[in-house]
Amino acid sequence: MTANLDKAFERRFLYKIEFEIPDRAAQTAIWKNNLPGLTGDDAAVLAGRFDFSGGQIENITRKEAVSSLLSGKALSLEDIIVLCEDELLGKAPVKIGFCA
Repeated sequence: MTANLDKAFERRFLYKIEFEIPDRAAQTAIWKNNLPGLTGDDAAVLAGRFDFSGGQIENITRKEAVSSLLSGKALSLEDIIVLCEDELLGKAPVKIGFCA
């Protein structure tokens, strides 16, 4: 989001680091790491259907944890997909970072 910074504010940053969206294999691993109850196939389905950053996946898995605690049961894949769709709701994909 460097385009949103004015030059005076931008000078306060010593480093600017670009973080790209992880590839599908990495996303699958992130899903599996954050939700160990997911099967490998379910993690691959989520990674293939949603192009999320690691932070977005973490947000969703936190919501899953809260929902599971409140309901007293593990969420199904369909429930997790609803959380993923909620993460996208009203958000047009925005490309951030450095452009060549």
